[in-house]
Amino acid sequence: MGKLTDAEVDDLFAKIDTDGDGTIRLRELRDYGQAHGGTLEGTKLADFVRSADADGDRKITLAEFRSFFV
Repeated sequence: MGKLTDAEVDDLFAKIDTDGDGTIRLRELRDYGQAHGGTLEGTKLADFVRSADADGDRKITLAEFRSFFV
C-alpha cells in the first residue's frame, strides 16, 4: 500500500477500528482483511503492527497509523 491522503487514512482507520476505542489491534486488522476479500497471514499482520506501533503497546493509534501511511 502506498501513500494515502489524510482523509483516506482517517476513513480506513475508522473502518478497521470496529470497537471505536481509537486504536487498532491485531484482531481488528485480521477481521478487516478477512471481510474484504482475503485471508491475511498472521505473521504479516503482526509485522505490520510492530512496524506501525511506535510506542510498543501492541495497539495502533490514529497518529501512528497516519505516520505509517502518509
